[in-house]
Amino acid sequence: MNKTKMTVGQAIVKFLNQQYIEMDGEEQPFVDGIFTIFGHGCVVGLGQALEQDPGHLRVYQGRNEQGMAHAAIGYAKQNNRRKIIACTSSIGPGACNMVTAALTASINHIPLLVFPSDSFATRQPDPVLQQMEQPGDLSITASDCFKPVVKYWDRVSRPEQVMTAMINAMRVLTDTANCGAVCISLPQDVQGESYEYPDYFFQKRVHHVARRVADEYEINKAVEMIKASKKPLLISGGGVRYSEAGQTVMDFCKEFNIPVSQTQAGHSALPDSFELSVGGVGVTGGLAANELCKDADLVIGVGTRFNDFVTGSKWVLFRNPDIKVLAINTSEFHAEKVDATRCIGDAKVTLEAIMERLKADGYKSAYTDEIAKIKETWEAERLRVLGVQYHGEGFGEGKFVPCVPSWTEKIMNDFVNDIGGTITESNGVGLIRQEIDDDAIVVAAAGSLPADLERLWVTDVKDSYHMEYGASCMGYEIAGAFGAKLAAPDREVYALAGDGSFLMLNSEIATAMQENAKITVIVFDNAAFGCINNLQMGNGIGSLCTEMRHRNEETGQPDGPYCYTDFAKIGEGYGMVPFTAKTPAELVDALRAAKKETRSCIIDCKVLPKTMAEGYESWWHIGVASTSESDSVKEARQRIDDHLAEARIY
Repeated sequence: MNKTKMTVGQAIVKFLNQQYIEMDGEEQPFVDGIFTIFGHGCVVGLGQALEQDPGHLRVYQGRNEQGMAHAAIGYAKQNNRRKIIACTSSIGPGACNMVTAALTASINHIPLLVFPSDSFATRQPDPVLQQMEQPGDLSITASDCFKPVVKYWDRVSRPEQVMTAMINAMRVLTDTANCGAVCISLPQDVQGESYEYPDYFFQKRVHHVARRVADEYEINKAVEMIKASKKPLLISGGGVRYSEAGQTVMDFCKEFNIPVSQTQAGHSALPDSFELSVGGVGVTGGLAANELCKDADLVIGVGTRFNDFVTGSKWVLFRNPDIKVLAINTSEFHAEKVDATRCIGDAKVTLEAIMERLKADGYKSAYTDEIAKIKETWEAERLRVLGVQYHGEGFGEGKFVPCVPSWTEKIMNDFVNDIGGTITESNGVGLIRQEIDDDAIVVAAAGSLPADLERLWVTDVKDSYHMEYGASCMGYEIAGAFGAKLAAPDREVYALAGDGSFLMLNSEIATAMQENAKITVIVFDNAAFGCINNLQMGNGIGSLCTEMRHRNEETGQPDGPYCYTDFAKIGEGYGMVPFTAKTPAELVDALRAAKKETRSCIIDCKVLPKTMAEGYESWWHIGVASTSESDSVKEARQRIDDHLAEARIY
């Protein structure tokens, strides 16, 4: 057995270069590169190895550890989990900065490999710079913070341990049912220690993504449930996207006349123009899917984890007292939620197996013209909302958020006077969709934009809708867009971010500029955490610390004039091409000009508060106060209790 002496850092780099993934006969390298912010904990260990011989790994210089890890998530998602970029940091703050990204990856089942540096395994120089000392347990370090938010955690305390650690890391990263973040903690002294590694550890490893069909018993149960159903509704989740099963879902639904809704993670796995596509479902869903839910007697969840936004806090999907749920998923955990009948298998081949049986039995749903009618009604409403513009005299028919009208009017008037923007958020979304290329990738994550996009955005181009809505992580948008651009360099990529998200994390703009990776950042500036302000006011609470306002000198309260932020100038400071839009016409001009640029662009889009699309037949369970002196809060709590009386608890 041949052996080669090398450091732990060098062994990791050599191992990563030999990892491949194969699916449907297509084989490709799995690890494309590594994001780094070199600190004292890794620069002379793993950093030395990357400088000496990175192999095919491209080394990227991050600016913020959370941001670079979000970029890695965006890259992996846009590649449908078949390529990744790893991340490494120093110890202490650098490591902890990646914890949020690890949470985001694990919730969304996106492979993310992080190498936080750690304190000395020998403890000889303890306490080292940035080391957290826990008096009751000196083995605890900052790296332990990852344990609750990753799918696999390991600490390499001896050089030989790196072999089992990395093999297990690859097992989890390529597991369709359980993939997520993986943390391999590297003590800074161990990174530079040497060991005679056997050559077989560095052999080419091909990780096969298997398409496992559900077993005969579960296929039979699924067929029986569908045959007994008159009005089924299929929900296409992220598992459909990662299985490349969009066409199969369409074939299945068309064969049996079944409407299909898409989750945030599943959107753009199949075209929105598909005749049986009924848009988003649940809290951020549209009228079509949520209306059909009322009479549905069977929900077929394919590759979805049934979070509260999809189920409408277990109310939207379950208003038919006889409703049943069938869950097709590679994950047993997700397939047994909401008391579903499980069918464990890959979305594509499992649907094909069920379809073959149902065709032989001559099954058809009992829908007649209900699907076409509600689609027509919803399309008219969608276009109406997209076209609503501000003319200084209100908005005419229709409302946007369930807020006290007088307060809404005051907020809008204050905004127009202080900021000067008159673009409505829903119209802004419509204008962006109208102007950008059909194959452009739109990236978003938090605030009110995910609701607007799921309801209003339509696309027929596969994998062009890139939403992080498992963690709803503010700050993902720009970094995620950069990662998506690295994955799809020939496509235009747009990051849609609220002003709150932009202010939380915009540092990876610098890395995008450094890499000449053009992204266009569109800041929807309503001078507020607008989504949460809506939640406050819609539940009877006054506006408190959710708007970006100066403190009132007379009252001492944060309800003075709006704070004006020039986001275009911030972007210009990074080297981006800046645009400011305060009217719909200016937004159109900016979009057209930005499309012609070769450098990254920023569009500072001043949008009126309270002008996002309102919920349609949906409900979200939140913890409204059960005791209050306010009548409006009492009314909001009563609405919660009324819905809870009808909602399911499992």
